[in-house]
Amino acid sequence: MRQCLLLFVYGFWLSCPAWAQTNPSAGKASPVKVSGGLNAYAGFYTASGIAARNQLSPFGLSGSVTVALPGGISLPFSAVLGNQGSSFRQPFNQFGVSPTYKWATVHAGYRNVSFSPFTLAGHTFLGGGVELNPGKLRLGAVYGRFNKAISTNLAEPDIVPAYGRTGYAVKVGYGKPANYVDLIMLRAKDDSASIVSAPQSVSQTVTPAENLVVGLTTRLLIVKHVTVELDGAVSAYTRDVRSSLVSAEGSNPVTRFFGRLITPRLATQLTQATQAAIGYRVQNAGIKLQYKRIDPNFQTMGAYYFQSDIESYAIAPNLTLMDGKLRLSGSYGIQYDNLANNKSARTGRKIGSLVVSYNPATAFGIDVQLSNYGISQQAGFRPLIDTIRLAQNNLSATINTRYTLQKEDVLQVFTLTTTYQKLSDLNATTASQTENNNINLNLGYFYQQTTTGWGFNGMLSYTQTQLPIAIGDTNRTVRFFGPTLGATQSFFEKKLTTSANASYLVNQQSGITGKVMTISINGGYQVTKRQTLNVSLNYLNSNTGLQEQTFNELRGNLGYGISF
Repeated sequence: MRQCLLLFVYGFWLSCPAWAQTNPSAGKASPVKVSGGLNAYAGFYTASGIAARNQLSPFGLSGSVTVALPGGISLPFSAVLGNQGSSFRQPFNQFGVSPTYKWATVHAGYRNVSFSPFTLAGHTFLGGGVELNPGKLRLGAVYGRFNKAISTNLAEPDIVPAYGRTGYAVKVGYGKPANYVDLIMLRAKDDSASIVSAPQSVSQTVTPAENLVVGLTTRLLIVKHVTVELDGAVSAYTRDVRSSLVSAEGSNPVTRFFGRLITPRLATQLTQATQAAIGYRVQNAGIKLQYKRIDPNFQTMGAYYFQSDIESYAIAPNLTLMDGKLRLSGSYGIQYDNLANNKSARTGRKIGSLVVSYNPATAFGIDVQLSNYGISQQAGFRPLIDTIRLAQNNLSATINTRYTLQKEDVLQVFTLTTTYQKLSDLNATTASQTENNNINLNLGYFYQQTTTGWGFNGMLSYTQTQLPIAIGDTNRTVRFFGPTLGATQSFFEKKLTTSANASYLVNQQSGITGKVMTISINGGYQVTKRQTLNVSLNYLNSNTGLQEQTFNELRGNLGYGISF
């Protein structure tokens, strides 16, 4: 137990990422204030029919502390510590803080900051930075390690090696949060000497890279009711800094400036990404036109992933009628790839959606959602064979109705949700192997007494799926159906709250009937104003219809929490 407490205290101060915020109304300096809480839990787990999927006696500690400093600076910390067998572990080892005071924010430690979608866009780094917003001036700068060097070895051949990477990003802008223009630049580079070797293979190629990205992001109110959004960036990405140099022609100031930041090489590729939108909005209606283009292989070291090689157009109108009782919104767009015309086929997509919400009274409402997603291919630099041409359409429709009865101390809600989904293959050669449809129905009832704390809920669900013939069985229909019941009750002037839930799901497929039953019981007691006790018990019985796949699980947990 002493070891547990020591590890918890250590992890409490050195673990999770932290953030900060400021109280703008803070005036003169106030004393340092500390607040937070501590939670402890212990439980048991048993299983039969399968290997254990949890520790037999799980236990752990978790806590959080917020330190309020003079000047309105708030520093929150948190930590979690649990057991794994007979050892202890510290699952979080990244620490960071971003204290804010008035118009200044300082970043230190492990942080993720976003300047724009195509430059610095939430990539975690270890380092420091600052964001300053005095008046309408918008300034920002960060510097740190974007990737940790990882070497592979014979003992751990599955480890993917990575070079150590450092970088920085700066932002200069003007405006307010909803009406601004920002210029951003990001530069990052791998250290080719940070790992001993990076073995190459057909499926894995690791080379030291370098990246320079210059971007623009803006949100502008051009005239009344008209807004413009623009995010753009140009990325010079060198995939191997060891490749041969390329002479850069030109002597204008722009060429000379960026030539000092990145060295052109044979492995350097210049790509761009742009997304823009223009919208018009009045009191009861609006419309937005959207455009996006991302070049093939566009990359920035300030983000983890981009879907590149796409160009899309979309229109999204919305309308409100009948004094707000009827609302309609929708969108329609097209998207395609193969922008460089270097693929054997071009894939196009058409996406349409419609949402209708009708609420004629407080007691009744209905929502309808429709979407239609189509995908097709056209020949690129090679002709397409009809037997493998991709041409599919995915239709989805959802209707959700609700009816509410409310008295002084009783609330009743009835719900009915219906969902239909169908995948149609327009290629007759492959249709039998891909086409499927799905129907789902959910009928629900909710009852709550506000004064006594008594409540009841129930749901009856039914799902039917038609699988493609390629599954290998002439009986393509799969069904899932069953009820779910729950109840809540409060005692001792609502100091003790209890709840119980149970579900019984039947599934039928290929002439085999399976059953899954779950039961859970929960209770919580408010010992004092700042102390709580909670207990839970969960049981699972799964019977797929096959003896070797039948199993049972039982979990229990007892927890204690205190706040200060």
